[in-house]
Amino acid sequence: MERDVSSYEPELEFEQKEEELINASREEDLQAVYPNADIKVERDQYPIFQLYRKYDKQQIILDPDFQREDVWGQKQKSELIETVLMGIPLPVFYLNERKDGKLVVVDGRQRLTTFFGYLNDEFKLSNLRILSKLNDEKFSDLDPILQANLEDFQIIAQVIKPPTPDRIKFDIFDRVNRGGTPLNNQEMRNALYQGKATKLLKLIAASEEFKLATVKSIKPSRMKDRYLILRTVAFYLWNNDLLKDANGKVILYKNDIDEFLGKTMEFLNRCSDKEIEDIKNSFLTSLRNNYVVMKENAFRRLQINGRRQPINMILFEALTIFMWGYSQEYCIENKDIFYNIIYQFLSNDEMNRLLTVDRGRGLVVPKILTMINEMKEGFADA
Repeated sequence: MERDVSSYEPELEFEQKEEELINASREEDLQAVYPNADIKVERDQYPIFQLYRKYDKQQIILDPDFQREDVWGQKQKSELIETVLMGIPLPVFYLNERKDGKLVVVDGRQRLTTFFGYLNDEFKLSNLRILSKLNDEKFSDLDPILQANLEDFQIIAQVIKPPTPDRIKFDIFDRVNRGGTPLNNQEMRNALYQGKATKLLKLIAASEEFKLATVKSIKPSRMKDRYLILRTVAFYLWNNDLLKDANGKVILYKNDIDEFLGKTMEFLNRCSDKEIEDIKNSFLTSLRNNYVVMKENAFRRLQINGRRQPINMILFEALTIFMWGYSQEYCIENKDIFYNIIYQFLSNDEMNRLLTVDRGRGLVVPKILTMINEMKEGFADA
């Protein structure tokens, strides 16, 4: 019977520095970043009805996964509507304007959700203490003057606009949300780049292939699984010169992992549905291949004293890319050859030295991928 180690072994080899890993850019001195950054934050005003129309046209993103606060109850919703009908100003909202013009709600999701729900007659006002005569009234029940007052109420918002760099946006997000659990960079990235990229990461993370190949040891908490998957997709695309900007120019990796991953998500959002489907299917096939060859030891360093090691982030990237493109049938036929090649790779002193030096930051990935490319060439010649 296979032992269940997922409850007590680390999820990732670098887990003890997990937040440093996912928050890579925060290791840098922001004092050195801000003076040279093109920061654009503008104060705007929007009538509630204008935002409602934008939401109806899918120009406002209300529900990115990084918004973790509890859903408001009836009392909070009713009091907010009452506050607006009384003409009392609300605290400022924070929005991020993407390059495609859509607005991501950084702070104010519950308030906007309440406004839009009330305009849609989704709930009645209740337990109002000041405007008690409005209890049990939906929006359509209100006097036309009160309806107009609500629709015309001005929302004050600080809007983070392009070309503000991601690292600065992450810092702003962190300050705005500091009252709760600090957001890590992958949670913020998931908010900034909603679209095909986020759907792809979610699908792969939820797949049986990912759970099997990782022995369910990579938990979804704080989006560690999606971070691992995104890095792998990014380095695969980069390694094959497929990662390009909107002008078709190949994107370079300059050891800035957050900038690199942001550009990767932008690229994925521009991909066709077929291209996304191809990436997903190839990724899942590679996961199956790794499990066929290495079973529960996939993506891990060699055992020490018979003890299985935790999954290593860079090995996950490298070996997923190594197995990328081979069919499962071919992999099964050549399982012993693949095993010997991977075993030799895991035994390589230089590779292990690079992993020790890198500690998961990704700085040595280009060197390790060079080794992977040579392995694939050698296998093809065999």
